[in-house]
Amino acid sequence: MTQTQAPVVPGDRVSLSGAWSTPSTHKPTKRAGLPLGINIFLYLLPAFLLVTVFLAVPVLVVIALSGTDWAGIGIPQWVGAGNFVRLFSDPAFLKSLGNTLLWVLVGVFIHTPLCIIVALIVARKPRGWKIFRTVLFLPNIISATSLALLWYFVFHVSLGLINASLTLVGLESFTRNWLFDPSTALGVTMTPWVVYIGFGMVLFLTQISTIPQEYYEAAQLDGASNLRQDWSITIPLIRRAIALQVLFVVGYALRSFEYPFVMTSGGPADSSSTLSLYIYRQMLTANEYGMAMAAGVVTLIVGIVLTAGVFWVLRKAER
Repeated sequence: MTQTQAPVVPGDRVSLSGAWSTPSTHKPTKRAGLPLGINIFLYLLPAFLLVTVFLAVPVLVVIALSGTDWAGIGIPQWVGAGNFVRLFSDPAFLKSLGNTLLWVLVGVFIHTPLCIIVALIVARKPRGWKIFRTVLFLPNIISATSLALLWYFVFHVSLGLINASLTLVGLESFTRNWLFDPSTALGVTMTPWVVYIGFGMVLFLTQISTIPQEYYEAAQLDGASNLRQDWSITIPLIRRAIALQVLFVVGYALRSFEYPFVMTSGGPADSSSTLSLYIYRQMLTANEYGMAMAAGVVTLIVGIVLTAGVFWVLRKAER
């Protein structure tokens, strides 16, 4: 005799042995886990500790020591705002502050526009654009100290390429001691930084590559030239990259040290000194650690103000 099977009822399950079984009423248990807030806290904890140990704590120490008279050893003596009064009555500090702000202006209004122009040219992919891009970026992988030493010999009064070239073409009257002439020393120390535009170029090229090509195709149909397309499409759409580049420029200008230190040592008569070089001298030459910390606080305040200004301009541009 053959066995007859019971009719299939929806919801029943077939076992491996062929017998029919009713669905289980057992519900899966939820896995116990940490609350979402604790997970987020644990995720952010390493970054929080790094920022606290290597940024927040050193800043607080600098602020605390800026009101003391301390030679690096012994117990700091509290002098309050005395260091700041001395700072703003020190011609060397005022000159360094002015030079640093000039570095910022040159970076924002000369260095950054050069980066934009070169990026716009390379983005059009002319013949040999990959080689051109690589050559412009190469200086960014070389240490600033090495580049400063190289440019020191370019501007050297007797061994330098500049004076030798001027003499070769009969312009001896234009030769001078570029590094130690008060009217040229600051500009000479800025030259290496201004002409090395590879980093900003790559930053802008990355942003330009994200712009949809349909915008340019529509502009071409309307008869817009390449210059008009760059001015009306590319530059407005990379304004965030421009703001980021300006922030990089401000940060570098506030810590500009290698070029003035190697090329001119801040001279002559502090004509090429910067805030970073001034702080270095106060700490390691004059042993005025309190004054150096006060100068560091001023640098921090200038950086905060300039950064806030960049974000304010960016918000105004996006409205």
